[in-house]
Amino acid sequence: MQEKRLEMAGMSFLYRENGGRATILGIVGSAPHLKVPGAIDGCPVTAIEKKAFFDCRNLRTAVLPDSLEELGSWAFAHCMRLERVELPWKALRMGKDPFIGSQKLERIDLRKEGAERADCPVAPLLASAAVRMEDPHLFSIEEAGNAEWLKRWDARMLVILREPDANGFEKNVLTGEEDYASTDLERFVHEKRRAKVRLAFLRLLCPEGLQDGVRRELETYLQAHTRGCPSQETWQVLLEEYGDRKDYYEKFARLGCLTTENFDGILQDMKGRYPEMKAYFMRYKEENLGGLDFFASLSLDLI
Repeated sequence: MQEKRLEMAGMSFLYRENGGRATILGIVGSAPHLKVPGAIDGCPVTAIEKKAFFDCRNLRTAVLPDSLEELGSWAFAHCMRLERVELPWKALRMGKDPFIGSQKLERIDLRKEGAERADCPVAPLLASAAVRMEDPHLFSIEEAGNAEWLKRWDARMLVILREPDANGFEKNVLTGEEDYASTDLERFVHEKRRAKVRLAFLRLLCPEGLQDGVRRELETYLQAHTRGCPSQETWQVLLEEYGDRKDYYEKFARLGCLTTENFDGILQDMKGRYPEMKAYFMRYKEENLGGLDFFASLSLDLI
C-alpha cells in the first residue's frame, strides 16, 4: 500500500489507505502540538501505526480523533516532552506499551464521542498507569475511573510503595548496566524513594475513590521523608520538580511536611528559587506554626 502525505495545519502527516480507512504512519518534521484529523479524503482515521510518533522529542500534546479504533505498539513511546494526550473514551485495540518511556506524561484525558472537550477526573492516574505502574492491564480506557479500576490502581500502587527500596538492585547489576546510577545501591534506593514520593503525591492530588486507610498510608510515607528526616525525598522531589506547582506545595505544607523544626532549612534550600512557594510557606508558618522569627522575616525582602 502506498504511503501518502497530507499537509494540514502546518504539519505533514504520513498515512496509508486500506479498504476505505486511513492509518497514520507519522509526521514529517516536528511539532509541539499534534491534532490528528478524524478523516482524510473521506476515509476515517482508525489507526495509529506502530512507532508512528516514537521519539518525537518536541511533542508536548497530542489529540486523537473519535474515529480511532487502534493505537499501535510504542506509538508515542519515548516522547521525552509529551505532557498530555487526549483520546476518545471507548474501547481501543491497544498495542504494547504505546506510551512507555514518556516520563513527563501527566494526563491522558478521555473525551466522550462528539464532545468538544475532554472531561476525565482520573486523567493523571490513567497517564501513570500507561507509563509508571508496570501493569499493562491498568491501562484500560473503557474501565478508567470506575470503582473496580480504582481499587486495582490503588492495589498496584501499594505494592510499589511497600516494596523494599533495594529490591531490583541486584538484577540491574547482573544485567551489566554501565550507568553508574544503576549499579550504586545508595543512588538506586534514593531514586526508588523519589518514584514512590511522586506516586504518593499524585494519588493524594487525584483523590477519586481514595479510601481513608490508603490515604493515611500515603500521607505517612510523605511525612517520613520530609526535610529533617533520615531520608528527605519528599522535600527533594518538591523542590526539584514541583516548586512551581501550588497544588503540590500546598499539599506538602498541609500534610505536616513543613514544620517548625525544618522551616529554616527549607528556606535555605530554596535560596532565590520559587518565590511564590516561599511566600506561601511563610504565610503558612505565621498562620499555623506559631509565626515567623525575626531572621526568617528578613528573608521576605528576598521574595
